[in-house]
Amino acid sequence: MSNLDAPVNNTPYNEDELDHFRDLLLEERKEAADAAEGRREAIEDLHSLDNDRASSSDHHPGNIGSEEEEKETDYLQREKNREKVDEIDAALKRIENRTYGVCEDTGKKIKKERLEAIPYTRFSIEARKKDDTGRTDPKK
Repeated sequence: MSNLDAPVNNTPYNEDELDHFRDLLLEERKEAADAAEGRREAIEDLHSLDNDRASSSDHHPGNIGSEEEEKETDYLQREKNREKVDEIDAALKRIENRTYGVCEDTGKKIKKERLEAIPYTRFSIEARKKDDTGRTDPKK
């Protein structure tokens, strides 16, 4: 949850740095989208196998349980990748709006090292530490 009292700042990063982060974000977006697509295909393959096995008489409960667990894992991973794509799209929009690199909780600059590690983050380390103590609720 962002602090509505936090000042709205322009990005503390210059054009070259923003271009660098844009490139990082686009690369991560492609990887996440590809991973989500791969999970979608895996889910379709499992559904196809279900249809093939529906007529089979040997439905061992252990196999069915394992297949259901695999489907659940694929769904969860796909959703996680889709959420990451949404976060990346929001970060790209912040670059466009010139608010990239500003913590949504504190209004202060997010350190470059943090953005290198998680270029789509919306929160500084300080805000995350507050989250760990239960005072605020930033997500990343």
